[in-house]
Amino acid sequence: MKSKPFLFGILMMAFWLSIFNCEASEPLDDTGRQKVKFDFDWKFSKGDFPFASGQIFDDSSWEDIDVPHDWSIAGPFSKDNPVGNVGAFAPGGIGWYRKEFTLPQSDSESMINIEFGGIYMNSEVWINGHYLGKRPYGYISFSYDLTPYLKFGEKNMLAVRVDNSKEPSARWYTGSGIYRHVYLIKTNKTHVARHGVFATTEKITDDAASLKIKTVIQNDLGRPGEFSVVHEIFDAENKLVVQIASPKTEIADEKEDIREVQLPKPNLWSPDSPYLYVLKTKIKVGNQIVDEVSTNIGIREFSFSSENGFSLNGVNMKLQGVNNHSDLGALGAALNDRVLERRLEILKEMGCNAIRTAHNPPSEVLLDLCDKMGFMVMDEAFDEWKESWPFGNKKNEGKVEYGYHLYFDEWAETDLRELITRDRNHPSVILWSVGNEIPDACFEIGAERLKRLMEVVREEDPTRPITSGITHMHLANESGYASLLDVTGYNGGGGSAFMYEQDHETYPNRKLVATEVLHSFQTRGIYQSQSWYRDKNPLGGVMEVPNLAEEEVFGEISKYYSSSYDNSMVRISARDSWRRTRDFPYMAGEFRWTGFDYLGESMFGWPARLWNFGIIDMCGFPKDTYYFYQSQWTEEPMVHILPHWNWEGKEGVEIPVVAYSNCESVELFLDGKSLGEQVMANSMDLVWYVPYQAGTLTAKGKNKGMIVTEKTIKTAGSASKIELLADRKVINADGQDVVHIEVNILDQDNNFVPTASNKINFKVSGEATILAVDNGDPKSEESFVGNTRSAFNGKSILILKATKEAGDISISAESEGLGSVQINVKSAKL
Repeated sequence: MKSKPFLFGILMMAFWLSIFNCEASEPLDDTGRQKVKFDFDWKFSKGDFPFASGQIFDDSSWEDIDVPHDWSIAGPFSKDNPVGNVGAFAPGGIGWYRKEFTLPQSDSESMINIEFGGIYMNSEVWINGHYLGKRPYGYISFSYDLTPYLKFGEKNMLAVRVDNSKEPSARWYTGSGIYRHVYLIKTNKTHVARHGVFATTEKITDDAASLKIKTVIQNDLGRPGEFSVVHEIFDAENKLVVQIASPKTEIADEKEDIREVQLPKPNLWSPDSPYLYVLKTKIKVGNQIVDEVSTNIGIREFSFSSENGFSLNGVNMKLQGVNNHSDLGALGAALNDRVLERRLEILKEMGCNAIRTAHNPPSEVLLDLCDKMGFMVMDEAFDEWKESWPFGNKKNEGKVEYGYHLYFDEWAETDLRELITRDRNHPSVILWSVGNEIPDACFEIGAERLKRLMEVVREEDPTRPITSGITHMHLANESGYASLLDVTGYNGGGGSAFMYEQDHETYPNRKLVATEVLHSFQTRGIYQSQSWYRDKNPLGGVMEVPNLAEEEVFGEISKYYSSSYDNSMVRISARDSWRRTRDFPYMAGEFRWTGFDYLGESMFGWPARLWNFGIIDMCGFPKDTYYFYQSQWTEEPMVHILPHWNWEGKEGVEIPVVAYSNCESVELFLDGKSLGEQVMANSMDLVWYVPYQAGTLTAKGKNKGMIVTEKTIKTAGSASKIELLADRKVINADGQDVVHIEVNILDQDNNFVPTASNKINFKVSGEATILAVDNGDPKSEESFVGNTRSAFNGKSILILKATKEAGDISISAESEGLGSVQINVKSAKL
């Protein structure tokens, strides 16, 4: 049976009316609302300070910092840190933040709230010594009303205590501190409530989209008042296309207003065309606008089907997705908008159209970017509830010792409501996930807990389907958990990736999506001809990948590295997993594990701070498997070949040369001599066995016999020079924007040296500072903070952060025997 389409006129609570760098002392603007970025000029210190919550406290010796901030990423990383390999051996502990600010007397009639995007974890907040509250969950956003405790025309002190001392609290690197943005929100006393705008689309035709807009208005005057609501919708060219007003009505304390509106000739939102309108919701008292909230609108309809998978705007398609943890590599957990945007740009170029926020609520910045850039999102709430796995010796202890199971009973519904009401207006969000690999799913009590959480979701958003990523699907089937979901999520664990056919037959009305497949490993620039499996006989078995040669061609590698031939895995390769997803029409798509390498879960322990799950390394450099997905997920002609062609000492040895392409055929050449043309047909790769000799390999992709694309790799000589490549020439002088400097090691003829490991020293002058350095090496013990970094297989990266002053930025790099090189970029008030 086909599912009823889920229709949305989706609105994003992305309110950009304020200027981000304005000071807290600025009065309300003429819309009655001010959103002030509160990221700058904090004081920070690790350690516990019992009196730091008060206004009078000597913090002069504390560090001057800006947020977002993650103190764990600065280290020291140590095999003795209690978080262990799951948390990348990073330090935790307790830390305090303090920020002094002043508000003008003119704000004394306003409502003032502080909004935190995320604090990891167990945060407690005070204003002028008054305790505001505690939020244990490190991934949830929250707000406090500061109004009763503020001093106007005088200094105020905001203090935050963060406690990440009990570890591990998650199964990956979490970071520590105020790691997302902070905002001060000023409104009049009659205003739109927090997360108070919600719109859905009741119907879409070529002529119009029927929208229903719900607005919650709050009156904090202490007496009844009269108001009206005005909605205005603007198109992408800022042209007013719809305006509707409510009659005047009286409000005592809180009231919900519901309006229906017709949006003519709607442009639909999709990954290929992420069209956004802007809704302005205005609250008027008499003829005065006392509040205005701007929201992005994306109009689209989608459906999940037990027969035909997934459709968007009437077009059947696959979810071509990745799982990503929230860390940003060398930045740790600290959010940076541009670093996140660059990551999405890299995924977009690969053909990715969907993101799963593994395994926690994302930042609003991520969802804003997904709305704008065109990614569909599975928005995930939790990684654990209460139970432990039935095959262990624990009970009611969750998945990690200090994890969310400690807070589930008290906080799960509150945290889930915050996630749904905050994110329900984003056109990018198509699925709510209430949990990942939840052990509770193995028990009947887990099914009962699931029912309650699904009720909570539907109370706040009845329009989107609910899912959960399930491992050990056979147990979730037995408990009834899997069949309660609107869309059932299949993770690879426990052999669930091999149960599609069986479950489709057993549960013919079930809608299936692969929420976490596959688990393969790859290290940039590393190759092995023999296939490797994490376990010889994992639960559910393996889908074997034939060896590329009878004997190992490339010799031994470190246990911390993995082959890039798509032949290192838990139970299934990227090619076989996507083939199954592609060829089963009832599969909605898949989210592979993972898009980017991430900190934590290092399989073989110290000194590795990460593992090789990603198809892109932590620097943002694609691995070979990236191009496999590009060959399957994009239409622009492309061809990619591997491995590199620097194999000194293996002259005459047959090297497996693999090509990924979306062309009809590929012809391979060595030094201009054809080694044969092969037809792609239904193949996912092509293989030639080439006796090694130094030279130039060229692959030419052809359609209808004509060359439409080609890829060349050359044998490089000795490392001779450094190349610096900036991802942008001009950045914003806002104190937060960044430029990425890609570092490549070249030979004297400017050929990339794929085995180089030279240590690079960096110098930066002008209006930027070094934010982080990295090279993507899983077992590197070098710091992410500093001005030096060794190349790993020929590459490293330098990330610079702008100051607040416009001007020139000069970057130089030098290494022994390679000389020095310099490039320049600019910062400007954009």
